[in-house]
Amino acid sequence: MKYLLLFIPFLLLSACNGTANKLADQWGLTEKTRDPIQNKNPSNCPKWKSGQVINITKNTTIPKGCRYDKVSFTLFTSNVTFDCNGAILNGLGKTKRNEVTIPYKKEEVPIAKAFYISGSESNFLQNVTLKNCQLEYYVNGINLGFGLKKSTFSDLKNGRNITALENHLRTLSPKNIRIENVTIKKSHRVGIFIGRYITGLTIHKSDISKGDTGIYLESGTQKIKISHSTFTKNGETSYNPAKRYRINRLINGREAIAIDSSAHNIIENNTFINNEGGAIFIYKNCYERYTDASQLPRYQTSDHNIIRKNHFKDEEKGVWIASRQNRNLENFKCGDPAMLISSDNKKYYQDYAKHNLISHNTFDDVKKGVIVQDDLNTISDNLFKGTTRNDVIIGSEIRTRQLSHPVTGTTVKNNRFSSTANPHVILRFKPIKNTFSSNQPAVSIEASSK
Repeated sequence: MKYLLLFIPFLLLSACNGTANKLADQWGLTEKTRDPIQNKNPSNCPKWKSGQVINITKNTTIPKGCRYDKVSFTLFTSNVTFDCNGAILNGLGKTKRNEVTIPYKKEEVPIAKAFYISGSESNFLQNVTLKNCQLEYYVNGINLGFGLKKSTFSDLKNGRNITALENHLRTLSPKNIRIENVTIKKSHRVGIFIGRYITGLTIHKSDISKGDTGIYLESGTQKIKISHSTFTKNGETSYNPAKRYRINRLINGREAIAIDSSAHNIIENNTFINNEGGAIFIYKNCYERYTDASQLPRYQTSDHNIIRKNHFKDEEKGVWIASRQNRNLENFKCGDPAMLISSDNKKYYQDYAKHNLISHNTFDDVKKGVIVQDDLNTISDNLFKGTTRNDVIIGSEIRTRQLSHPVTGTTVKNNRFSSTANPHVILRFKPIKNTFSSNQPAVSIEASSK
């Protein structure tokens, strides 16, 4: 029996979907979908059924002790508060996800989202609060969206009057949306997806763990505030809806918060613990999958974000500014012009993330505290401690060599360095016009061409 068990993973990986399902059931690696848990709810709970989508149009508080399987909600009406009151919402109808590579049966796939909060150009949405919810096992926990007219979509697709148009859309997008005291765990994809042009959203006192990306800020978003929240062990697996299974991210694990073509955001007083790829990555999307008719170019750059008073613990990377500057994006099918196409067809695209402030944070046992690969960013008043490789890394090989434009104008000041890193700051590929002042101790710096 011992030898047979050793071969089970191989059999599961190599079998077709039908055989994999049979083996998974036989060896107890999946769990059957249960009868909807709401069938056992207290009598005063709303009689929402599995698979139902409920449109919330007025203030709603779920009674204490209610639980639901495979139910989702839409909030398209202004001046509404939805209080889950501690209710547990399960998007899968099981108590655990299938193991990686084991597909869900068609009838048991996870629900796409627990909550969809959305306005449009013709429906200005404002003053919506979602609070006290426990969400688990959905594809995405919460989606925030903004519907565009066909003519607007066409103008964005074709780059017509972009600056004025994007500014106008941000005035129409949902306003004063608040997500508070929400727990989101084991999402198959994103905990909270913040769609294009959403402005002024607040996420407060929430806990997002063990999903793919914890929070994703889409292109054109601005002035999002994320505070007093915790992000733990996100980014380890991804989900393929077409094949109905999860896969391990053995390479390029995701981050807790993705700031993608998003600006003027504040991320403060949060805790980040052991997320697979890292804590916060700031970058501009290269117009991925541009041949897909549903995709739009990304015009806004990821500038003027403030990352302050956070605690980063046991992270591979803390904050990575311009995180795709040196990454081969050949498989992303980008629509932006390439910065470099190598002889073996690797493709690199210029990344944009300027004027970001990384301030008053604690980096504790973070292997690479702050990585800077674009211009005019500031790292100030932080504490770097514990066992690390490098506290601050500045520079970009691809930009220096391909554009003859090394990373420029990084300011490193008033930081305290008590980690094991040696040196604390490393300059790679000759970044220029750096400023170092009032660090304790005075930073040890190593210049490297590698």
